[in-house]
Amino acid sequence: MAEAEYHKLHALIVDDFDSFRVTVSNMLQDIGIQFIDSAVNGADALRHCKNKSYDLILCDHNLGKGKTGQQVLEDLRENGHLNRYALFVLISAESSKSIIMAAYDYEPDAYLTKPITTKALQQRLGRLFAQRARMLPIMQAMDDERWEIAEALCLREIKDSGRYANQCQKFLGQLYILTGHYEKAETVYRDVLDVRQLDWAQVGMARVKKLQGDLVSAQQWLEDVMSTNPLCMKAYDLQAEIYREQPLHKRLQDVLQQAVEISPLSILRQQQLGDIAMMNNDAETAANAYRRTVRLGENSYYDRLENHTGFARATLALFREDKILAKPLLREALKTMAELEQRFSKTPEEKVETQLIESQLLASNGEAKKAEELLQNARNLSANIEALPIDTEVELVRAYTATGQKNMADELTRSLLERYKGSERDLEKLDALLEEPASEKNRSLVASINKKGIACYESQDYDAAIQCFKDALQTFPNHIGIRLNLVQALVDKLKLDVDAASMDLAIDTLAQIDDKIVPTHDQYRRFRQLQDMLRNLDNNRRR
Repeated sequence: MAEAEYHKLHALIVDDFDSFRVTVSNMLQDIGIQFIDSAVNGADALRHCKNKSYDLILCDHNLGKGKTGQQVLEDLRENGHLNRYALFVLISAESSKSIIMAAYDYEPDAYLTKPITTKALQQRLGRLFAQRARMLPIMQAMDDERWEIAEALCLREIKDSGRYANQCQKFLGQLYILTGHYEKAETVYRDVLDVRQLDWAQVGMARVKKLQGDLVSAQQWLEDVMSTNPLCMKAYDLQAEIYREQPLHKRLQDVLQQAVEISPLSILRQQQLGDIAMMNNDAETAANAYRRTVRLGENSYYDRLENHTGFARATLALFREDKILAKPLLREALKTMAELEQRFSKTPEEKVETQLIESQLLASNGEAKKAEELLQNARNLSANIEALPIDTEVELVRAYTATGQKNMADELTRSLLERYKGSERDLEKLDALLEEPASEKNRSLVASINKKGIACYESQDYDAAIQCFKDALQTFPNHIGIRLNLVQALVDKLKLDVDAASMDLAIDTLAQIDDKIVPTHDQYRRFRQLQDMLRNLDNNRRR
């Protein structure tokens, strides 16, 4: 775009300081832009963009109370209120890596650091508008799926070796992927990489290999780009996509953990990490990831009720495993649940579910009376609902257990097992409540884990056996047999060498069994024998 055409543009300046808005407005007028609006905060910016299409938005990152500039951009994109061909420039005095990384996730057209001068702004906008004007016909052709025209325009620009040849190679690779011409896309990316190792071309190669079904090569390309540029978040996202589809849950969690360590302010990656960590029964990681989604969700388009209940659920799961570790999170989880009314409108089913979760949190926090009152409220509400979802029924069983109503919990569990006995998928959900899994899949899994752990034990590889039984307990926390096997392996290890950590784990595990086992249980005698053996070992240690 020629500077002579700047007078036709419509611009929006978003900043909470009058002086900055006036200064930037004067700068834009100096370079010829005449139609300029101002917004004082994120909500004001969204209102302007909903009512009018802008060619240029200059938005500060820190907008005071309410949405940040990054959250304004994510909202505009998700709600379709940003002109596809407009320029969004994020301005900030912030120079922290985490803020810049999070901002780049939403791909603003530029990120300018304060202070800015008229000359610097003019030069930057000049380059951006010139590039946008040259790319506009290609972008429009691709948006309209006029693939042959878009391809011809890209090839012409590449042949001329113009300033935007690289950008056109990027477009062309995307175009060939979109149209299923993977070999052509590979040729484009290889041509780029023959000249220079650019991240987007390496990630493009990985994408092509994934689409061709060559996952080994795809992952090799991704590992290469992450080793040369650990900040390339698109590489982590694509690797996560591959692991999710395979599915390789442990590896998926690992790559998401790496990604959030580099860019901790990404709410979507934190949410994915919380989800997969819960699936992997890693309650501590899940609780911390969901906790961050709750904090990052304030004013975010991506704030979800599931993130808040996920935090509470993960905290309760952690509490069932390790009360000391979970204790600091309990208060924050209770505060999160108490604030739900202000942040979300809920269906009757969601109200019942959240009250049941909050009831468990209160009971875990020692507030028994409040927990019982909330449980009763949830029961009263549920009386008007024809059928509760099974996930809510599971929370009802847990709420009965947390408030000491064991008979009610057992009765409801038996009723649910009868109701869902023909549904393997629902039985898998109920397995989390049971001492022995009811689903075929999890029964086979327990047998397999036990077999592996016992083999390690019999070969006197006690550390391997202990790890095996500990992993199994993450999936089946109520399984008394696995807990006893863990104690057995610990006792035999302690006979060889008494160490404090193994002794503490054995004592804690036996205490958890003691809370659940009854004298009529078929493994009660074994439990008592292990208690005696451990007591003798502990006494000998103290002498």
